[in-house]
Amino acid sequence: MDWQVIRLLACAVCGVWALLGYGWSLAGATRGQRAVRVTGRIVDVQAPAHGAPGTAGIPVVIAFPDTATGQEHTLRYEAERGIQLDTVWVGREVAVLHPPGNPQRFEVTYTLQDGLSGRGWPNFAVFLLYAALVTDTAIRHGYPWALLGAGGPLTVAMVFVLRHDLRLARQESARLAEAICVPGRLIAVTKSIHDDNEGTWTSYASIIAFTTREGTTVTARLPTPPKDPAAAYGQEVAVHYVPDDPEIFTLDVAASRRSSIGDIVFVILVLLLGAATTAAGAVLL
Repeated sequence: MDWQVIRLLACAVCGVWALLGYGWSLAGATRGQRAVRVTGRIVDVQAPAHGAPGTAGIPVVIAFPDTATGQEHTLRYEAERGIQLDTVWVGREVAVLHPPGNPQRFEVTYTLQDGLSGRGWPNFAVFLLYAALVTDTAIRHGYPWALLGAGGPLTVAMVFVLRHDLRLARQESARLAEAICVPGRLIAVTKSIHDDNEGTWTSYASIIAFTTREGTTVTARLPTPPKDPAAAYGQEVAVHYVPDDPEIFTLDVAASRRSSIGDIVFVILVLLLGAATTAAGAVLL
């Protein structure tokens, strides 16, 4: 089959997919729009044992009401669907979504508004359509169109990402300035063995626990693996947490600030790359 025909078919499929998706969204019939959305709470934390295989997040038991019957469901959650919970405590509220009439298939999301518009997949289809059109134009009229078509949207996207990251960095810096320091302890180091085409490798994760001054016991997975897994278990650490939101914590305030700066520098570099690519494409046309 001719490549031109294949490209046209790909564009047609993406276009139809997008139109059907937006129509489905306008009709309020997408999976996200039909989902039941309720606020649940963590009623039990089941921290991994030391040396046990790692899991996606920390397993918890979540209780949430059934809007149809008024019954309360209490179910275990291990992030097989939805986001993984890396910082948990009994009483923490979470956003719960589940298909109508099937609470056993629930998942946890960041907020009750996540996926409410139902336009995620149609937007992705539009992205694929745009990529196909840019590719087709570049093949027929030369690579400068690929530079222009890729660099322009990347630059615009990175401008918004930079604004978002700068705002988050300022907010996090302000909140960490009010952080309270309490003692914590490494209660477990999980060990997972992975097999892939390159062989077998092992990953480790540190689980810590600390009690806030308000009396809440928080269990959390550290974002980075331990430097010495054999010596990490039982280690005492100083934890800096935000009083009104223990999910925001760090073992090193200065390192957290450097990490935020590093993220912003990376976004700026990508922004400059996008701008340079756009300029190069415009000059070479």
